[in-house]
Amino acid sequence: MLVSMRIFTRTLIVGASAILALGTLSACSSGSTPQATETTAAAPTTSAPQQFPASARYIADMPMADGKTMTLGVAVDGEKVVAYACDGTDDEAWFFGKQTDGKLDITGKFRDTLNASYDGKDVVGALTMNGVSYKFNAPQVADPAGMYTAVLDGVRASWVVRPDNTATGVQFNGISGRDFEQAELQQLKEQQFREQVRNKRLLQQASQLQFGTWSSTINGRPVVASLVTGNTTFG
Repeated sequence: MLVSMRIFTRTLIVGASAILALGTLSACSSGSTPQATETTAAAPTTSAPQQFPASARYIADMPMADGKTMTLGVAVDGEKVVAYACDGTDDEAWFFGKQTDGKLDITGKFRDTLNASYDGKDVVGALTMNGVSYKFNAPQVADPAGMYTAVLDGVRASWVVRPDNTATGVQFNGISGRDFEQAELQQLKEQQFREQVRNKRLLQQASQLQFGTWSSTINGRPVVASLVTGNTTFG
């Protein structure tokens, strides 16, 4: 009888220990559930600005409403930019300025504008001349294509030479009418400025430019044109 009681007591103690251990395990298992880790969405990446080559030239042809062609040349050297546009008969515009992170925003002397950017291959943008805007996509060109200019006795002839060796040019002979003071010019509205200043320029088709020698004439006298680069300057 005593032996039976000891066996029963030992069994009871083992059973109670097992129940206690199971309860402890259940308590650990049923504790706080794992919390989802909060993640922050990555900020969208922005592409880096396209940078111009150290030195390059670009050319584009743009159709005009009257059937003529407006031709644009752009030369870039470092941050400096020179551009020239002409229709080959009686209109032209020069632009001198700088590019920043592949972008151009230049206003010419006669209030024409050039807004464009480099897309890693071409110069793409808008040219506005005499109140008319032209969209363009100008691919890079290799030597000897580019812009050329020559001056004689205050008269300037300028050309854009395309990769196929054809050239378009205009000769600037001065401005008719009275001279305006700088303060007066600033007071003129856009339409007034075009009528009284910009469109008073005396422009004509430039003489033929000889490919390779870059010789031509201004008012019947021989000249040799020079290549325009981003470093070219004149008044």
